[in-house]
Amino acid sequence: MKIKNEMIQPIISTTLIAFVFLFGGCDISSKDSTNVQLREEPEGIHAAFYNSDGSKISMSTTRGRLILADSNLNIVVKSKGHKGHANSSFFSLDDKYIITGGEDRSLNVWNAATLESDRKYQFSFNSWTSIHGYYTLGGCGEKGQVIFYNKRSHDTIRFLLEPEGAFHLYYLLPDTSFVVSSGYSGYEINLQKKKIVHCYKGHSNWVYCIMPDNAQRRIVTASKDSTVKIFDRFTQSCLYTSPNLRGPVYVSCFNNKDNVIAASTGNGEIYFMDTTLATIKMKIKAFETRINTIHYSPDGTRMVVGSEGGGAKIFSVKDGSLLYELKY
Repeated sequence: MKIKNEMIQPIISTTLIAFVFLFGGCDISSKDSTNVQLREEPEGIHAAFYNSDGSKISMSTTRGRLILADSNLNIVVKSKGHKGHANSSFFSLDDKYIITGGEDRSLNVWNAATLESDRKYQFSFNSWTSIHGYYTLGGCGEKGQVIFYNKRSHDTIRFLLEPEGAFHLYYLLPDTSFVVSSGYSGYEINLQKKKIVHCYKGHSNWVYCIMPDNAQRRIVTASKDSTVKIFDRFTQSCLYTSPNLRGPVYVSCFNNKDNVIAASTGNGEIYFMDTTLATIKMKIKAFETRINTIHYSPDGTRMVVGSEGGGAKIFSVKDGSLLYELKY
């Protein structure tokens, strides 16, 4: 692992410009070369997040768009911001901005109310996940690259982790500590110390997602090896491992009370498990294709879910019923 300081220069834009993995292209539905018809792929959702009061949801799509919706998935405004896929969207901690990362190797920061572009940062890699604290931006992606940029000091810190890629990034303490998954492991990074302070090992394949609990004592990881694991944040020991779920696990997270683990899989299912990962409390068949994103509403009663195969839905956490569906 290497650490390197660099500067990334913001590109100012005043025009409206609009988790993790890529798909795309068109299918040829006729073999007759004189009458070839192209079937457009559905617009997939790579990331969907609530703002702090649950009134808005930001979504990035496989067509490079950023969509802002209300709590019932009615579209408020949408904008085109990336060439190719927009892989991530995340509200800043003060709800003033939305940050997106894209296949075009850029991070875009948007006004969260209007989706007017605030700043654009050109990267040297495809950012699969991006986050925005109060004054620190972060992105991770290809070849295990992780970048943090301080808007106050204009300093940039780069980490190089595992060559398979750095798949997911999330904050522990705003602008200070972060967790990131890369290769077969998870890591905690302390930005003030400019170093990795903890490492979470135990999976036999790529770790697609890493998240802390709300008390910041435990870490949950989701892996291509079809399991979910819970680690003690400080001792780095693995506390619990789930049974093999059906297909790779792309997202896992604690609920608002830290007493349920939700995990989504490559075949469109969401599992709700206890915090020992021994009991499956409920299972929802949300989509037919991979679920890239799940996020609890701030009050903990709902969950927004997005799939690369197209669309987003909101489910009741109480009984798993479908409440709302995104209409493009």
